[in-house]
Formats: sequence, structure tokens, C-alpha cells
Amino acid sequence: MNPNVTLTLATEKDAELIHLMKYEAFLPIYEIYQDDEISPVKEPIEKVIAILERKASEYYIIKADGLPVGAIRVCHRKRDYEPPAGEVPAYISPLFILPRFQNRGIAQIAVKKVFDLYPEATVWRLDTIKQEAGNCHFYEKLGFVRTGVEHVVNERMTLIDYEKKMK
Repeated sequence: MNPNVTLTLATEKDAELIHLMKYEAFLPIYEIYQDDEISPVKEPIEKVIAILERKASEYYIIKADGLPVGAIRVCHRKRDYEPPAGEVPAYISPLFILPRFQNRGIAQIAVKKVFDLYPEATVWRLDTIKQEAGNCHFYEKLGFVRTGVEHVVNERMTLIDYEKKMK
């Protein structure tokens, strides 16, 4: 049975919760790839607070049956990128679900709810770990396609870019 999934817009008062959930969700990935430069496990709470203060993005707490189980952040622009005329891009960075709540369809419902919240977005973009076949399958199941752009993080880990064009 699918849980009742809701999204709650996060504020600065949610910084500690997001920070703790992010750490727990990304720790298993960090232990595999040792991505010291970019891992959310290595981020101080001050970075979460700074992100929550930005006007060009929103964080949502993902709740399943009323319990906080993860978060998703929607960004409206990327640094040093000017979208083509007529394109309204949106970016998901990051999306995470606590390990004990994974594989229950929660993330899929959350992403679909985010799409509904931003009907003006003409294209959605994100990146994920190429070596994590489950992550790649998840995004492809939602209609994201690989762009062919890859970013080598270290000898164990490569990020791969995805996009989904909206109709």
C-alpha cells in the first residue's frame, strides 16, 4: 500500500532536520565512494542554512504518513548557465529518502508532486551517480534521459546528467 506522501516547504527552522536526514541518507553512498569534495555527509549545517536562505531555490520536507522521511530541493537556475530562449529550466538537487523508507515509492510520488508544483518548468535537470544503477533506473522510469554529460568526481565515482522535457 502506498503511503500518504506530502511535501512541506522548509524554512530555516528545518535546517537541523534536513542536515540530520541528509547525513543519514547519504552516509551509505559516502562509505562506498569516499567523495570528500562533494558529499552531503561532509556539509556543515551552515551550508544547509545558507541554501534555505537562497531565493532561487526551495527545499521541501518529504513526509510519508506524517513522518519526515527525506527532502527534495528545487533550484530555478544554475551558476554560469543561461538557458536557451523559451526554456524554463528547473533542477532537482538533492533528492533523498532515509534508508529505512527507501523502495516504497515515496521518492517517485515526491518527484511527481514537485512537477505539479512547477508547471511553468519546460525542462527538469539533475545529476546522479553513474555507478548507482538503481538511481539511474529510478530517474529513467520517471522519464529522465541521459544527456551524455559526465563529471568524474574520483576514481570510484562519476556523476551523470539527466533531463526531462515537459510537454
